[in-house]
Amino acid sequence: MTGHGPEVFVLPGRMDASTLPETYADIVRRRGNDLDLEASQVDRFGAQALQLMLSSFATWREDGFRLRLLDPSPAVRTAFDQLGCAPVLDQQEEIAA
Repeated sequence: MTGHGPEVFVLPGRMDASTLPETYADIVRRRGNDLDLEASQVDRFGAQALQLMLSSFATWREDGFRLRLLDPSPAVRTAFDQLGCAPVLDQQEEIAA
């Protein structure tokens, strides 16, 4: 995707055990490129989803690519905050700005 912006992947409305295997596969399939995860429509975001996001951020960083979480919904913000990861979300917003 040289010359174009990063690919945008829209996260599903439910980020819980019912959707995470497929979402994980969709994200991993895009490894090796910059990626934006659009999160404005997420209305359920559990601890496993947070774990997937944190792992993905680390993987992309280690690979030398950028992974951003764009427009996190209130559910995403609440999960990051309740699970003590609000600073990670703040860093994502700085990167996206």
